[in-house]
Amino acid sequence: MDIRYLFFFALSLVSTFGFGQKLEYSTLLIPAELKENANAVMRSSEESYTINSQNSVTCKISSACTVLNEYGLRHARPSQYYSPTLRISKIEARVYDAMGKEIKVFKKKDFRDVSLGDGFSVFNDDRMLYLDYTPIGYPFTMVFDCEYTSTNTAQLPRWSALGGYFVSTEKDHIEINYPPNLGFGYKELNFEGRFDIKKEEQAGKISFTATKIPALKGEADSPPFYKVCPMVNFRLDKFSLEGVQGEASNWKDFGKWYYDKLLVGTDELSPETQIKVKQLVGDEKDQLKIARKIYQYVQDKTRYVSIQVGIGGYKPMKASDVDKLGYGDCKALSNYTRSLLAVAGIPSYFTLVYSGGESRRGLLPDFVSPQGDHVILAMPHKDNYVWMECTSQTAPFGFQGTFTDGRNVLVIKPEGGEIVRTGNLVEKDNSQILIGKYSLTSDGAMTGLVSTMSSGGNYDGVFSHERLSPKDQEKYFKEQFSHLNSLKLEKVDFRNDKDAVKFTENVNLFTPAYANVSGNRLLFAVNAFSPFTDTPKRYRNRQNPFELERGFFEDQEIEITIPDGYDVEALPSDANLKTQFGEYESKITKKSANTLVYKRSFLMKDGVYPNTEYENYRQFCEQVAKFDAAKAVLVKKT
Repeated sequence: MDIRYLFFFALSLVSTFGFGQKLEYSTLLIPAELKENANAVMRSSEESYTINSQNSVTCKISSACTVLNEYGLRHARPSQYYSPTLRISKIEARVYDAMGKEIKVFKKKDFRDVSLGDGFSVFNDDRMLYLDYTPIGYPFTMVFDCEYTSTNTAQLPRWSALGGYFVSTEKDHIEINYPPNLGFGYKELNFEGRFDIKKEEQAGKISFTATKIPALKGEADSPPFYKVCPMVNFRLDKFSLEGVQGEASNWKDFGKWYYDKLLVGTDELSPETQIKVKQLVGDEKDQLKIARKIYQYVQDKTRYVSIQVGIGGYKPMKASDVDKLGYGDCKALSNYTRSLLAVAGIPSYFTLVYSGGESRRGLLPDFVSPQGDHVILAMPHKDNYVWMECTSQTAPFGFQGTFTDGRNVLVIKPEGGEIVRTGNLVEKDNSQILIGKYSLTSDGAMTGLVSTMSSGGNYDGVFSHERLSPKDQEKYFKEQFSHLNSLKLEKVDFRNDKDAVKFTENVNLFTPAYANVSGNRLLFAVNAFSPFTDTPKRYRNRQNPFELERGFFEDQEIEITIPDGYDVEALPSDANLKTQFGEYESKITKKSANTLVYKRSFLMKDGVYPNTEYENYRQFCEQVAKFDAAKAVLVKKT
């Protein structure tokens, strides 16, 4: 190239990107493939951790995130939590416009300082500095710098190559320096595939660098992000947690440390309380019945609040304090129940778990470190465990529900820890059995009675409805039967069988316009009470695998009374589907001159499937919805 052109090109850059501007933050320099499907782009991220000793780690973070639209704004909210054991020495942010011009500078005083209280906490000394920034336009780039020192080395950072669905990465680098004598370890997750990630490792130092990773689309039924994004977890054999030192290279040792350092001495109860327990038990010998009584006693006496102060974020309150105060967090209430059971001679174990109904995330069985965000109780029974959710005042004894079912947990025993799997609510467990009947009139009105019994995961979703106000009950059922126009609820009744873990909803209803009147004919959808309408979104080029996290089973039998003076002209054909995703069957028969009987069963299976099977799954759901919408035709007798 002629040197004169180089000169004028350089001059134009100086004109465009003058003083106070950063050429590297211009959105013009973002590769096109990183903008595709992206709401934000991580332009650069540098994280450096230096583990100075078993009790000290320092961190430096510098990142630049370009937000392309309002949906990406949450990825550029600079923040850092702090506590008495984590001290922030530097925190600041700068904002640049689309051309790389600096438009705003924020120092520590500009960050909001808030408690991390969750609304349930009575004690919480964790706080957060965060920047509440409202942009004047898009795109813009947020540059964030932070430095801190912490005495906690038990919970080292987890590095992720992407910030979430619809976020791309231009460059993301993490480096950890550590003393080899502390027993450093790490675990890579989801590294297989198309991701450009470089690892460099030497004695006392390791780093990972992700470069030019396009955004992953968050498509319908995509697996949870932690199952698809490249991530790395880090750990130490010798660590410190809120001033309590520990050493563990396996789960047995970790559980032993947890029991000895955090649980011993927390289970003492007053003589008066011990007498109450023995009076409650009486002459009962059956351990399950005794445990059920004690569980109910805890539910009646206590309520859940969060307590997160120092080691209190990990160590439970003393059982005697819970007994006096009548409240506690998941650790405290589980430990209190454990202590009461011990008075009755029943062993039970403090158990660490990741909670959440939308994803059955479990502890990593081959990676020993503080994991989990919740505590439940495990009571050995025969060759298995009875699991107790001690924070609920309403859940049946021994019922986990979808909050903690089907995942790896750490059971902490006096002799050490053990990874086990909680009970799994499989498809047939998550059942909904519907028995109903309805009558049609010649003007299309419908009067019906429907009884729906739910169990398993379905029970978990509905048993709280008995505590709804009449107004909220009406709102719920109008949403449930939203396909019924001008619905009027005549009567609502609930029955909660906690022993069998079954919840029954009985509803009398009326709608003035269910069947369509066309001349001397009536047309109506046979499945009046629970039609399937959840047809998945169509994708021209599906990228992600898809996951059906929770299967279910539905069974219906509905009796239909047709109006006097009408005959059946046409009925829906019998339907029968069997696929890898589920099974469906429906049939309608004429029981008498004016009575029809509709029977339907629908099984949706759990499973993880490749993206190439998505269209087949979508078509299966579409067929089910089509069969459920099938209409019968009645004709007036002549």
